[in-house]
Amino acid sequence: MLRLGASGHLDRIERLDRRLSGDPSEPDDADLAPLLMAAAALTPKRPVSQAARTRALAAMLREADRVTRTPAAAPAAEDTAAPGVHVRVASAGNNMRLRVADIEDIPEERLTQIAENLVARLGQRAPDRNP
Repeated sequence: MLRLGASGHLDRIERLDRRLSGDPSEPDDADLAPLLMAAAALTPKRPVSQAARTRALAAMLREADRVTRTPAAAPAAEDTAAPGVHVRVASAGNNMRLRVADIEDIPEERLTQIAENLVARLGQRAPDRNP
């Protein structure tokens, strides 16, 4: 692994550190201008409270936990292979399949109607409650 000292940028890093620390003896350097602009863009415009930092950390940890958690096993579905149970599969939009099981035969028209109703329902948007 390449260390900062071995990369040849140690002098540049030291100059940037002095400039960001507010050293008035450090002259303007065109080489540091993009780095100073990036540092200014990353500087918060107002002070961040410790409570806000704690809330942000808690939110990050919750999200990391949610992403890395393995999903719980879904409850076992009923056995639809039993005689007398009719199962049909229909497309309900992009990459969505609808599986309908009934004790009566499911005609094609009824299956299509159920799929269209489901697609219409999923396509509805909730009203925006934000002002």
